Amino acid sequence: MVGARYLHVNRLFIRQIDAIEGDMVDYHDQYGPDRCETRAFLKVCPSLASPEDTAQAEQAIMSFVRATFKNEFTLRDEANALTAYAFRNGFLEDLHAGKPSAVLNQPGYSRISDEEMRRLMIEASEKLEEMLRMKREQPAIYESFIREYHRRYCWNWRRD
Repeated sequence: MVGARYLHVNRLFIRQIDAIEGDMVDYHDQYGPDRCETRAFLKVCPSLASPEDTAQAEQAIMSFVRATFKNEFTLRDEANALTAYAFRNGFLEDLHAGKPSAVLNQPGYSRISDEEMRRLMIEASEKLEEMLRMKREQPAIYESFIREYHRRYCWNWRRD
């Protein structure tokens, strides 16, 4: 519903829908605007956010920000952020947002078509090229971006 606020499953983000066009949702959260397919949005933000949810999300983010500033940003943190940017938060998320299939539980069956794999790899390569170009040509902007991306999407990923 346009204007409604939804709680992300990680309980850190409150996302408000700005517009719905066809199967695409435009939304914003505390970090800015974004866009995704409706099914992907509903998978990660399945319920409306209460005022208590909003307060708890803000408190959790602030405690994480304080912890991040105390710890060094490692190569693993950078790798996690690049992986999220190039793979996790792209076409793979659209594939993952689909309906479960019995094939997923049976070894030996393909789970991704050749065309889907091709699209996934092309998209990931393009996104990694974008990041490597930014790192080479605009290192300060890259550093700020990659740390923020890590904070937004990888805060609870393994760091070792």
